[in-house]
Amino acid sequence: MEITENVSKLVKPSTPTPSTLRNYNVSLFDHVNMNVPLILYYSASHKEQNGIQTNMFKDLELSLSQTLTQFYPLAGRYKLNALFIDCNDEGALYIQAKARFQLSEFLDLKKDLKHDMLQDFLPYDIHKIGEMEDPLLSVKVTTFEDGGVAIGMCISHHFADMTTICTFIDNWATRSRLVDNKLELKLELKKYSPVVSSCAHLFPKADALDTKNLGATTVNNNYILRVFSFKGSAVEKLRQQVMSDENSIIRHRPSKVQLTMALLWKAFVDTDRANGQLNASLLNLPVNLRNIVAPKYFCGNFFMAANTRIEASETINLQGFVSRLNESINKTKVKFANVLSHPEINCDVLLEPFLEAINSDAKVYAFTSWCKFSFYSADFGWGKPVWRSIANVKVPNAVVMMDDKEGDGMEAWVHLDEKHMCELEKDPNIQAYMDA
Repeated sequence: MEITENVSKLVKPSTPTPSTLRNYNVSLFDHVNMNVPLILYYSASHKEQNGIQTNMFKDLELSLSQTLTQFYPLAGRYKLNALFIDCNDEGALYIQAKARFQLSEFLDLKKDLKHDMLQDFLPYDIHKIGEMEDPLLSVKVTTFEDGGVAIGMCISHHFADMTTICTFIDNWATRSRLVDNKLELKLELKKYSPVVSSCAHLFPKADALDTKNLGATTVNNNYILRVFSFKGSAVEKLRQQVMSDENSIIRHRPSKVQLTMALLWKAFVDTDRANGQLNASLLNLPVNLRNIVAPKYFCGNFFMAANTRIEASETINLQGFVSRLNESINKTKVKFANVLSHPEINCDVLLEPFLEAINSDAKVYAFTSWCKFSFYSADFGWGKPVWRSIANVKVPNAVVMMDDKEGDGMEAWVHLDEKHMCELEKDPNIQAYMDA
C-alpha cells in the first residue's frame, strides 16, 4: 500500500499577528516536551475527481490559514532556552498526499497490519520536536481512491492540551464546512473562538527546573501497539463486579475510565510479578483541571499529574486498584485547589508528581484519557469521522484511553514490549471483558 506526498508547504495565518502579541509566555504546565498525534478518517464523500479534490485541498488550506489567525501561537516557533513561543507567523506545516488504495481496504486490514501503517498518515515522526525551526502544528491530508480522507495532525504540547486541540479542530472544521455560508459561519465560530491568554502570571515557568526532560519520552522501537476494546456492556459488568460485594471498599460509582485503567494496571502488575519484577508499580495519569482554573476555550495546558503507587509487598484485588486510583485523583484536585487558595505556596509543588514519575524507582505506566472530547464528531463537511487513531508512539508502557465508536465502551491503545504484550493478551481478566 503506497502513499505519495505531492505538496509540502508552510501555511501562515491569513492575517499577520500584531507585534504586541509576538511573545507567548509558557506557564508551569506548558513544559511538556512532546507532540500530540491524532488522525481522523472520513468515508467516501466524493469520488476521485482531480478538480473536486483540488478544491478540497484549497478549501482546507484556506480555512487552516484563517484558523491560525485565532490560534496564532501554532504558527510560531518554541524557543526552548527562553521558554516562550515566538509568534512569528512562520507557519504550520501542511502536506497533501495521495493513497494508492481505498480507505475501506485500509480499515479492513488486520489490526496489526493497520497499526503498522498509522505513522504514514502523520506529517512526521511525533518525536521530532525541540528544535527552534520545528513547527508547533503539522498537518497531513491524505486522499484515498474511493474518495475517503484522512487528516493527520501533530500538535505541540507546549501550547495545547486535548481541550485546546479540540477547540482548534472544531474551529477549523467549522470554517471548512461552512465556507460558503458566511452568516451561519459567523454564528458557529462563536462556539469555538479561543481565548489565547497565557496563565504564566498565575503559574510562572519554573526557571530553576531543568524542563528539557520534563515530559520528554524515551523512544523504543521494540515496543509494539495493540488496541484492547471493551464494550459498554462489559464495562457495566465490570462495574457491577467491583460494587456488588457487600464488603466492597468502593464508595463511589467508578467511571468507565477508572474501571478499565484499574483492570489493565492490575494485569500489568500481575504480569510483572509473574516475571520476577520486584519493583513497585506506579500509574501516572494527567488530571484535567479546567473546571477549577480556566474556561473551556482558554488555550494552553491545564492538567496536573496524579500518581498512584502499589508497593511490591502489597497484594490487593481489583477493587483496591479502583479505590487507589480514585483516591489519588481526588487528592490531586484538592492539592491544586489548595495552591490556588494560598498564593504564598510556591506553585512549583504542582510539578512534584511529574518529577516523581521521571525519577521513580518504580515501574511507571503512563495513562491518559481522551474520552468525551469533541474530535469524535469533527465535521469538515463530510460528516463525522468513521474512525480515529493515534500512531505507535513507541513510548514504553504508555496507554491512551479512547471512547469506542458507540460511545459507552472503551478502547485502550497499549504500548508494551512484545513479550509483555503477549502475556497481557492471555490474561484471564482481560479476556473476560475484552471484545474479541
